[in-house]
Amino acid sequence: MLGNRAEAEEIAQETFLRAHRALPEFRGEARLGTWLYAIASRLCLNRLAAPDRRLARGDDEALAAAPSHEPDAVATLERSERDAALREAIAALPEERRIVVILRDLEGLSYDEIAEVLALEPGTVRSRLHRARALLATKLSAVAPPAAARG
Repeated sequence: MLGNRAEAEEIAQETFLRAHRALPEFRGEARLGTWLYAIASRLCLNRLAAPDRRLARGDDEALAAAPSHEPDAVATLERSERDAALREAIAALPEERRIVVILRDLEGLSYDEIAEVLALEPGTVRSRLHRARALLATKLSAVAPPAAARG
């Protein structure tokens, strides 16, 4: 969600610190994982909204994207380019849409769990997810033409 490993690690630590402090107040109305997602999501959104947020990418991403000398290096490079385009397209989504894509498609939460985590109605989650996927499809169609068009 943050696009930066160091920031994500900071948020993960802060999430567990806050959860530990608030554990006596946890009522068990939601699953523990859902509660943790709620804390982490709010912290990420706050970080994204912070005016002093760093936009620099980590060096580990550049290293992971380096070409390989394996026989199927071309396929690996193409897959890497598609993955990078997808990450970039997700990062460019408005925050309210990006978070539902991440929670649903990357983290596998149900619509009801996302609604609970973000304090939204399930219909709002569905609507935001639909709009986000439409934006992603538009952005990614320019990067990679459909398989039928490639031959």
